Amino acid sequence: MLLIPTAARTAPSPRYWLVLTLLLLAIKLVLILADPTQRFFLGDSESYLHSALTGWIPPDRSFLYGLFIRHTAIAAGSLAGLLLAQTLCGILTALLCARLAVADLGVDRRAAALLALLIAIEPAQLFYERMVMAESLGTLCLIAMLSCGFAYLRRGWWPWLLAMALAGIATVALRMSLLPVVLGFSVLPPLAAAVERGAQRSWRRVAAHLAIAVTATVLVHQGYQRLYGYMSEGPPTYLQSTGTFRLGLVAPLVKPAHLQRVGLDPALLQQVGPVLADPREREAQLWLDDGLVSVLRRAAGPDTERLARKIAARALSDDPLGLLRLALATTADYFVASETAPRMADDLGTRPLSDGMRTSLRERLGYVAATDATRLNPAAVYFEQSGPWLIVCLFALAPLALVAALRLGRPRRSAALLLVLTMLGLVAGQLLFSHIVSFRYLHPFPPLLLLCAAAVLAPARRRNGLQIG
Repeated sequence: MLLIPTAARTAPSPRYWLVLTLLLLAIKLVLILADPTQRFFLGDSESYLHSALTGWIPPDRSFLYGLFIRHTAIAAGSLAGLLLAQTLCGILTALLCARLAVADLGVDRRAAALLALLIAIEPAQLFYERMVMAESLGTLCLIAMLSCGFAYLRRGWWPWLLAMALAGIATVALRMSLLPVVLGFSVLPPLAAAVERGAQRSWRRVAAHLAIAVTATVLVHQGYQRLYGYMSEGPPTYLQSTGTFRLGLVAPLVKPAHLQRVGLDPALLQQVGPVLADPREREAQLWLDDGLVSVLRRAAGPDTERLARKIAARALSDDPLGLLRLALATTADYFVASETAPRMADDLGTRPLSDGMRTSLRERLGYVAATDATRLNPAAVYFEQSGPWLIVCLFALAPLALVAALRLGRPRRSAALLLVLTMLGLVAGQLLFSHIVSFRYLHPFPPLLLLCAAAVLAPARRRNGLQIG
């Protein structure tokens, strides 16, 4: 850490950022040389690869990540191109977190450098840089959105709100599960700016900036939905399978009357194999041949998505607290070893690729996939061992953000408010809208927990004295 140049009570110099970037690059390069193995999560990875190779638009997954693969791995003629690109995403995520820590949370520059290094070697970050999955790019876009929001607070310059909206829709395009967080965050920076004590902001200006944020968010989200609808030859939406995903989330709340009210035979529920009332069977309802979604699809045909949205909406309106009960059930499962162990094994990508995809990878990208997917490379073992750490990140993030907000105090009141509301929203969104225990969904949590920890541990005199333009 002595190599990081600093000057007392001044903004980090360009040299500071250059040295830190080179240090991160060196660490990542050594780790790539030590373990370049890439892994696949089925069927997400196969869908992404098929999209990249053929231009097919997935109905239930990100098409943007397929484009990312096309312009990295396929453009380079090697799957290693994707590994390098995702490693760069990890470096940028670490640097953005360090910038947030120094500029917005007043963290000491040496502590911010340590924060970046810890994020760079964090198990989930390293593992998903080697996974053909959208997590690394999605987390980078999420952190970029947060950075734009905090930059607006720092400078009061409204174009940051436009950049925030663009980073937000990129986040949603890659990680649909983060939609509630993105929509909620879109209004927080202007509102947080309004509570800054001593800030020379009129309510008229706050209202104008809030209108800019809302308008930009609405326009980019509507534009994205129209683009996706055009590309997938369907109606404007985020994903063509949005309806069935919503239905899977609230499946235990579905009753025969809900089917009857949309014109379907209530007896269809008798054909559902997995126990409908069991919250742990929601994934089965989505994917099994005798699950609720498959039963509905056989009965409704091309009208499945529309009817699924209606059934889900009626089930939730009849039992509005039902989603909370389901969330509590999933939350409890994070402390049940018989639930977490198989989920971790699944997230490790231990199922083999199909023969067709193995052939495509070999012929198009010169990549020979391992015949034994259960054999773990060092990064996968590192990630497997990190299960308890990721659970700590999920449940400690909100309390630590509250402590960080108290530590930031009045001099950074708006930043403290934005930090705590964002972290509370992220945790609430994860627990409310996840139908399973999943460690890959927790990918953004470690860097944000470490960021909050840095804010808590930063020396108060430096935190309050640092000014960055």
